[in-house]
Amino acid sequence: MSSDRPPIDNDEIRQLINALLDDSIDDKSFERLDHCIATNPDARQLYLDYLQIHQELPDLLEHADTDQLASGQCVLNPACDDLVFSPQTAAATTRMPAMLAAAILVPISLVVGIYVGTFTSMPVATNEVASDQVAVASEAHFVSLAHARFFGELPPQIGASPTLSRDYLLLQGMVELGFPNGATAVIQGPASFRVEGNELLALDIGQCSVHAPPGAEGFKVETPSLSIVDRGTRFSVNVSQASETDVQVLEGAADVYQKADSKHSQDAAPTSPLRLRENQAMRFASSKLEDSATVPFDRNRYQYGLPDRVVSYQATTSDTGHARALKSITVQRGDQIETIPIEQLIPAQMTWFHALPNHGYLAGGPKLPDQRASYASDRFLHTGVINIGGSEEPLTTDPVMAIDEAAESFGTPGMAIRFDRPVHNGPGPDVVLFELQLLMNPLEGDAFHVSPLKFEQGLHSHTITSFDLTMESPEALVLDKIHLYKFKQVPRSLEQLETLPCTSLYQGFRTQAIAVGIDLSDLGYPEGATVEGLFFQDNLADEYYLDPVFIAGLPEKIPRQTSPKSSPPVQIDN
Repeated sequence: MSSDRPPIDNDEIRQLINALLDDSIDDKSFERLDHCIATNPDARQLYLDYLQIHQELPDLLEHADTDQLASGQCVLNPACDDLVFSPQTAAATTRMPAMLAAAILVPISLVVGIYVGTFTSMPVATNEVASDQVAVASEAHFVSLAHARFFGELPPQIGASPTLSRDYLLLQGMVELGFPNGATAVIQGPASFRVEGNELLALDIGQCSVHAPPGAEGFKVETPSLSIVDRGTRFSVNVSQASETDVQVLEGAADVYQKADSKHSQDAAPTSPLRLRENQAMRFASSKLEDSATVPFDRNRYQYGLPDRVVSYQATTSDTGHARALKSITVQRGDQIETIPIEQLIPAQMTWFHALPNHGYLAGGPKLPDQRASYASDRFLHTGVINIGGSEEPLTTDPVMAIDEAAESFGTPGMAIRFDRPVHNGPGPDVVLFELQLLMNPLEGDAFHVSPLKFEQGLHSHTITSFDLTMESPEALVLDKIHLYKFKQVPRSLEQLETLPCTSLYQGFRTQAIAVGIDLSDLGYPEGATVEGLFFQDNLADEYYLDPVFIAGLPEKIPRQTSPKSSPPVQIDN
């Protein structure tokens, strides 16, 4: 049977896939690859074949003979950044495990968002723009983001300006927008919004909380049916899927207008407004102000700011510009943003390690240090004791950290750490954990349990399922190249981790350091309590294990009187 589908060049498709790995692909090539996979069944099948073989790659590596890997049949060359293949295996590209490991690792729709995002700090448009229309940046800016995920694109960088009159589809999380007149708006996903001017935010669906300080009076939020104009206040707006609009005024007053016929009119409609004052709340079923009803006022509907979290971090870089050693970390705790230098963090030492079957348990340089466990406590983000053990259910009693080889008892799977000095439980995150992550791993980070070393009344384990900085966060830096150390025997103790033979395999994959803050209050510790150590376990929800590369306590928070909204980030000094 004849076919009308256009032929494809398999070599071209493979070259495009390889270009993804070294970040050399341009927009035109990316569109070509995306188009081929979307429109041509042969290209799509080739892509799916790559995915299928990649899924089998861990088993191939697990059973591969180390000498064979080093013989040249499939060489991972530590002297260069790219994978090198012998002529014999290069002729059979569809059967080369190393190449397939470095091919497309996630669905093309996700890759488009990740890689196109590296070429521009401006988010990718989610709506059609005429070819003769030029995108114009607004004078507003993204103040901060928390767990933000946008449809079809990476989150924007902090400080970036949203494109004027461009729809942004926030699937989850929160963003805070700042406007030139001083007004701010916290938008909670899911939501669809756009900036229409220096004093105008359009909200088609979702919830936002507005603060207009003195001087910002007149700031306006437009919904599909209404215009809400600030009169010096704090108010929240919630637009439901049924286009009902709830307006709640926390402080001051706000005027609600019936919208003019123009969809994005800058001027209020020529109707008498309905004024809402402090602690008033109304629901509007249509654009007619008379179609409104009083609803209970709920102070909790107003979002003052974004939640406490890890905001960003800074690191030294290699000659290639990739991150190596942590320099400082910026966190928000108690609604205050602080930049804390590495010297002020409280180091942690690994005191227990019990792994489960995997492929490698150390990430580091081409040569192991005298003490392998030091990878868990150094400042480098591309070195660590990884693939820790775990349990589907979190601990409810003290972890067993003793070995009885005669009884074949090796204690609780996981990792224990002790801080160099006690960590105080204060507002917001008290401990920070960095993980080494690949594109094939969960973008939100590997879920894990964190538990007390000693359970007392009121204490319990806490499970973290999403990191503050994820693979999609612009603040998650690309790491320097690593060597994975493969063990033939599973290390079930620190002694075995130090002594069991292992083999170095150079990894050419793109890796990033993602981060999450841990609030000791989530483990039941009262405010002001001190904690000497913690126990970590992967939650075994998938085939990927937690890969911690840096864990440290945050110094005790210094009380301040100034508001974080009016002050720049502060740096903690000695």
